[in-house]
Amino acid sequence: MDNDNIDSIFRDFNVTVLSIPIVYDFFGDHDPDGIMYILKEYKDEVKNKAIANFYNKDENGLPLPRPTEEVQPLTIRANVGETIRIEFEHNEDRRLSIHMQGLKYKNILSDGANVGYNGDSTVGPGEKITYEWYADREGIFYFSDMGDTRFSEKGTNIHGLFGALIVQAKGASWTDPVDGNELKSGIFADIHNPSKPSFREYAVYFHDELEAVNRFGKPIIDPHTGMRTSVTAISYRSEPMVNRAAFIPDKDVGFKFCNPCNPKDNINIIDIKKPMEHHVVDGEDVSMSSWTCGDPATFIPRAYKGDPSKFRLIHGGVQETHVFHLHTHQWRLEPDNPDSTIIDSISVGPQESYTLDILYGAGSLVGSIGDHIWHCHLYPHFHEGMWSLWRVFDRLETGENVVLENGQVISPLYPDGTIIKKLKPLPDRTPPPAKDLDHPGYPNFINGKFRERPKQPPLGIINQKGGNKICPTELEFDNFADNFTKGALYTQPCPNKKDKCGCKKADVIFELFVLQAKLVYNKSGWNDPYGRFYVTKEQIEEYTECKVTNENKEELAKRYVAGVENRCIDVEPLVIRANKGDCIEVRTTNFLPETLPKTAFQLETLTDNVGFHIHLVKFDVIASDGGANGYNNIASVFYGETLVERYYANEELNACFFHDHFNPNSHQQHGVFGAVIIEPKGSKYYDPKTGKRIKYGTKAVIETPSGRKFREFGLFVHDFALLFDKKGNPLNKPPFPGSHDDPGVMGINYKCEPLRERLTKEKLNGEDSAYVFSSRIHDDPVTPILETYPGDEIVIRLLDGAQEEQHAFNINGMKWRKEITDKRSPLVQEQTIGISEAFNIRIKDDYEGGDYLYYFGGQDDLWLGLWGIIRAYKNKTKNLLPINSSEECSNKMDASKEKKVREFHIAAIQKDILYNCFEDHDPDGLLFVPYEYKDDILSGKMEPKPLILRANKGEYIKVKLTNCFTKPIPYQVFPGVPVDKVVTPSMRVGISPQFLGFNPIADSGVNVGYNNLEQTVKPGDSKTYLWYADEEYGTCLLSSFTDIRNHRYHGLFGAIIIEPEEAQIENDDIYGDQATISEDGRNAFREFVIFMHNGIRLLDVDGNLIETNREIGEDGQPEPVDFEDRGEKGFNYRSERFFNRLGDNPDASDIANVFSSVVHEDPATPIFEASPGERVIIRLLMPADKPRNTCFVLHGHKWKAQPDDPFTNIISAQGAMSVGNVFNIELINGASMIPGDYLYRSGVIKWDIESGMWGIFRIKDQNTPEL
Repeated sequence: MDNDNIDSIFRDFNVTVLSIPIVYDFFGDHDPDGIMYILKEYKDEVKNKAIANFYNKDENGLPLPRPTEEVQPLTIRANVGETIRIEFEHNEDRRLSIHMQGLKYKNILSDGANVGYNGDSTVGPGEKITYEWYADREGIFYFSDMGDTRFSEKGTNIHGLFGALIVQAKGASWTDPVDGNELKSGIFADIHNPSKPSFREYAVYFHDELEAVNRFGKPIIDPHTGMRTSVTAISYRSEPMVNRAAFIPDKDVGFKFCNPCNPKDNINIIDIKKPMEHHVVDGEDVSMSSWTCGDPATFIPRAYKGDPSKFRLIHGGVQETHVFHLHTHQWRLEPDNPDSTIIDSISVGPQESYTLDILYGAGSLVGSIGDHIWHCHLYPHFHEGMWSLWRVFDRLETGENVVLENGQVISPLYPDGTIIKKLKPLPDRTPPPAKDLDHPGYPNFINGKFRERPKQPPLGIINQKGGNKICPTELEFDNFADNFTKGALYTQPCPNKKDKCGCKKADVIFELFVLQAKLVYNKSGWNDPYGRFYVTKEQIEEYTECKVTNENKEELAKRYVAGVENRCIDVEPLVIRANKGDCIEVRTTNFLPETLPKTAFQLETLTDNVGFHIHLVKFDVIASDGGANGYNNIASVFYGETLVERYYANEELNACFFHDHFNPNSHQQHGVFGAVIIEPKGSKYYDPKTGKRIKYGTKAVIETPSGRKFREFGLFVHDFALLFDKKGNPLNKPPFPGSHDDPGVMGINYKCEPLRERLTKEKLNGEDSAYVFSSRIHDDPVTPILETYPGDEIVIRLLDGAQEEQHAFNINGMKWRKEITDKRSPLVQEQTIGISEAFNIRIKDDYEGGDYLYYFGGQDDLWLGLWGIIRAYKNKTKNLLPINSSEECSNKMDASKEKKVREFHIAAIQKDILYNCFEDHDPDGLLFVPYEYKDDILSGKMEPKPLILRANKGEYIKVKLTNCFTKPIPYQVFPGVPVDKVVTPSMRVGISPQFLGFNPIADSGVNVGYNNLEQTVKPGDSKTYLWYADEEYGTCLLSSFTDIRNHRYHGLFGAIIIEPEEAQIENDDIYGDQATISEDGRNAFREFVIFMHNGIRLLDVDGNLIETNREIGEDGQPEPVDFEDRGEKGFNYRSERFFNRLGDNPDASDIANVFSSVVHEDPATPIFEASPGERVIIRLLMPADKPRNTCFVLHGHKWKAQPDDPFTNIISAQGAMSVGNVFNIELINGASMIPGDYLYRSGVIKWDIESGMWGIFRIKDQNTPEL
């Protein structure tokens, strides 16, 4: 190991592999080719039990496989300071391994892969190997198979071959939560530390792209569409909505569907041959209710109120970046950092993991008992089964009958008759009280009946006449909190505040209406005929000039809808505000039509009830969650009814997302989302144009009691926007109505400014993409213009409102701290965001006057109009009141007064880029190169590489760009974008840096807004840009915005690295992707620059288009994949596809050798070299091109997630990477002390690795000549 004198305790495991059908739910959906790690001592027992369950029959003798409790991802535990030894063997038909991420190796044979010139540490059938790693810190350490990393159904990871080691504090022990016995493995455990409180631990594995079939071994069919549907899972379990639909009672005539066990069913729930034209989709609203459908098959964590708890979130999937969301509870992004951001949703990429240390324990601050749903917030995934519950009890659960003194018995049963298992109290906590007749424990005091719809919360529903609709039963009343109110029945989130009448008082009351109207997204007439949105009572009163009453509210709501339809009102997502410490009451009235009609996008869908679910604030989950989850009430309202909910803003929580939780798959993409922003205590909010006090709006000026003022902007990105053009044609329609295959387009605040719509012949230069962002040519975009004055503090509340995709928010020319609450977090210029996440971007730069481009970086996003302008007025304007008295900031861009100036001359050239020795190439390659290398690269004497410049902190940088393009750039259909349009690619170029200071009017490299100086260069001309490096930024992306659609994926990008102030480059090639940097011979480090890029258009040696990532349909023919997945992948203009090394149909035994240089020689991707222990900094960036996120993994090493934060997470995988991301990765303890070849790669198995996104970090031994 790195430290051979470690006096270590050994913890031993014997691990093998079990191949069995993995059954995902109680309906018999299963993966027939499931494969899992298992402790050898349990293999036979689990296999026999799982096989017996798989061959289970229903009452009619038909197959009904059942899941097995013990079939779960292998989760083992150890203590800090121990050496983990795993003896691994198997009898499968291929070579397999265990690759452990983030721990120190004993030797290179502990890598669990066959990489470079290392020995092979994969294992063939009948062979054994012993892996050894040293546990030097607490945390999650993901492991998986590196013997077969194919993305197809032939691979292993997709079928379940993954797990995790969780390292606990020194001296900790762990027990079974049910019986308290010692636990050798398991996803749930109680952890007992010698010096800290015991806690509940829940290991949660998200995984996707399952190769699942139904109980008859046939494709799983959506009963609504009649088409095949996908399944997503948690820890080998899933609970798809299409299955639960069988148990959802119709509101009028009982059950809609037959029981799935009906012998007439030979496919799934219904006969897919029946006509679907008049079928109305119903049941999403209660599909997560245990009253109607029973508990889900997914594993349900359990706790008592107040139990300290940690979720260990692990991504074992192969493709998607998921968003984990837990209702009612929160955690800090960095658990050990008290300044870190409080969140309740987080993006997690393949092979990433996070510890979620739940603040205040189970039930959160207010001790909310009940069922707290947690799920992937990407709605198709939620729909496909990626959800479960966290059940928080109020009474002791013994698993046995409770016999009272009078002889009466309380049975340990849920309402559906299943047994409530024992839950052993944590040993250092007072056990909860025993049950009695008046307090039978959750959920048995809730009024309800199994197989019926759940009841609305007592006292919380105001009927159409203004009266109370639901009264509590006596049993419910007996379990109310002493200080209950409407919307806070079983726990009162708000501190006791009473008005003059003695009633419990809310500080802020919002009266909201949910409406439907046609929303027009842009000047081209793209529109959503069925837009849905929240508005406040005040908005309706201001428009109608009438006071809303119970008698007239429906009529006034209709008048407001008419105003929207007639384009008299410009609707945006609702943003409302409250302050830290406020008790908030929200009253939501439903005026939506009962159905969404059938369109090219959707089937006719019943959406007759709606709710209000909010993130981050504190509440009673049973009454005010805005959901119908588990055995909770259904906190929703039907037409004309009003739902009353209560929340407490215990912290300055910043942006809190809200939305409807009852029909999100059906109508959240139509606009049913918004935000409550929790401002500093005592703040006031003003209209930025008039200065009047306001209660709502996406734009505001916030004034705190200290006198601080800042400009606040709410930006919501959303996808699956189901829009039609002005002629009524669907835009990017799916293959069939109801499909989740990335339908529709995208928006920002119900607006979009598609590039295709701006590229017209009607204006001078109108077809030239170099001017597509120019307001001088095309007018301002319809997307939000964020107006400010130089020097004003800006806070952007960035949220993702819908529906599935990840997006990458960038601002050209501005930067901010990654965490608004943490001054030690890094400066960034990009933020990847997924649905329900909220980021708070504070910009306090001395930015200059001018127009700045904000945009979402993925190719598809930009093309579809996800961009806008930040306008910093140089002079005062009547449309914007000033918020401070300071004049415009001084001009920092003055390089004339004895300043250090570093100069570069670069050329933009056209060159066929060869990606590997197999002659995969881009014949239309575009790249920036040092001007002095231009001729050698064009002649073939030098290989093309991405441009890398280096400068030092404190320097001014002059970059002369010469456009050397000589021939027209061809337009290519592939990889393509949604709603594409044939346009002539621009011949102009520009170059723009991240982080560096520049004059936005002259030196940004982008023609944006009304900036009036030309920023781009035509062929044969040159332009000089002036930039300033005021900080040691490290990695800065260089981009060209002249033609995003046609330039970037061909390679037109680069980087400038801002080194320490006195840094020197010790290499002859100052532009290389490997360099040695020192400060006067001190503090030397190896620097590796890695560009991860996708969406590459490559041809093979015969000129055929390469499409590695193709799906094969049921007919055996290739099917098109999503736009975000098209194109090849690579590092630094290099790619090493599996096909080139293995052929089209390799033998399973050959797959493990794909990374071997002994078998295949070194890959074409860069080989980075260092000596043991040398300081290493990796400059990682993603310049292009598609919005599909990726994940960077480096074997055998670890680093700080935030380099300058001593309390940050230590990681070995960086996920949620998208266009615009840059990272400065300094390896902890430098290059490993163990010489060998270490794989760097994507963690995304489908399709990154097989498409060539992998390479080698080579650590030389002592006998190797000096580097």
